[in-house]
Amino acid sequence: MQSSLDTDLQRQIEDALKRAKYKKVLYFYDESGYKKRLGVFEKKKAEEIKKYFRHKNLINRLTEFEIRTTEPDSHFG
Repeated sequence: MQSSLDTDLQRQIEDALKRAKYKKVLYFYDESGYKKRLGVFEKKKAEEIKKYFRHKNLINRLTEFEIRTTEPDSHFG
């Protein structure tokens, strides 16, 4: 029983890894220093968002990390 469960989970993990894409997760720090997650975005959209914050002189409050995920892009705007 445990063996079939393990193989099923392994298959699900492998399927998820095939669908996963590299994306950027962006965080914004407010005036008090609290971190707020803006969302997960394709690299091109993340660059547009960074350009927006650079234009508003808030780029120093933005952090980004590259992740591999199956999560759909977040809505920004």
